[in-house]
Amino acid sequence: MPERNLELPDQLRDKLTTRFILYKMIEEKEEVPTLLSNNYQYIEDIINAYYDDYWVIQESSGNYTPTRKGELIYQNFIAQWWDFLLSYDIFAGVDLLNGVFAEEDANWEAVDEKGRPIWEDLRVAVCIYKQRSAQAEGQKTDLNPFTIAFMSLLSERRIGQENGWQFDLYSEEFWNEVTEIVNTNLWPEDLGYIDPDSSEEASGEDVIHEIIEQGIEEARQRWEEDDDDEDGDYLLPPSSMSSREQVVEEYEEEAVSHGWGYDPFYYDPYPFAVGGALTVLTIAAVWAILD
Repeated sequence: MPERNLELPDQLRDKLTTRFILYKMIEEKEEVPTLLSNNYQYIEDIINAYYDDYWVIQESSGNYTPTRKGELIYQNFIAQWWDFLLSYDIFAGVDLLNGVFAEEDANWEAVDEKGRPIWEDLRVAVCIYKQRSAQAEGQKTDLNPFTIAFMSLLSERRIGQENGWQFDLYSEEFWNEVTEIVNTNLWPEDLGYIDPDSSEEASGEDVIHEIIEQGIEEARQRWEEDDDDEDGDYLLPPSSMSSREQVVEEYEEEAVSHGWGYDPFYYDPYPFAVGGALTVLTIAAVWAILD
């Protein structure tokens, strides 16, 4: 596999940081004090950078509280997180030799008789394939492998579960891990091979296309069989707005004033999972470009 050096843009790092801070404020009721003492000092710069835009100081409590725009931005993040679970997480472990998708309780460190890993994480490859396809058609999208890597760490409880979550967002070590995931995981071009029987070459694009088709069907079956039991080792997103009507009722003024429209802010994954609406190149509206 060739060495890759794709870099995480500062703007995207800030975006992911602000979304997680909004998650802590809104979903976990984190009280971010005005003085930003102790661990909060690590997020002082980003708090100041987005003051009045995503959060303000609430006089009654003396803590930071999300603005209406901040709440709306958060709704979009949660919708993207749900799409990550539906459209990408099925590819967290793929047995390329046998065309099998790992179950949640799989032995992720398993190797074959030659000592090679059985399960390959193709979430980045799937994202890059869809991103490239959209770009080839002239579509602009916020979908990117760094966000997919960030959401994988979030879902796996590798960020935000300790008192020092503020330092996680500040530290270069954490963001280097996000970047390393993108640059060391397989990309579409790494999946090409030559059939030893026919000597015919299968391109990486053809392989990932077929894998995505299979993954869509596997994900649909699993969602249909889902008993809604939460996996203790996996963090599920909170409920997102599931209809345009909910968004219009709650945030019409904000959505209209920013010229965003409504579609990116709600996402109910179940109809897509059971109704057959997903295709290989589907990119949900939740990945529309926003400020």
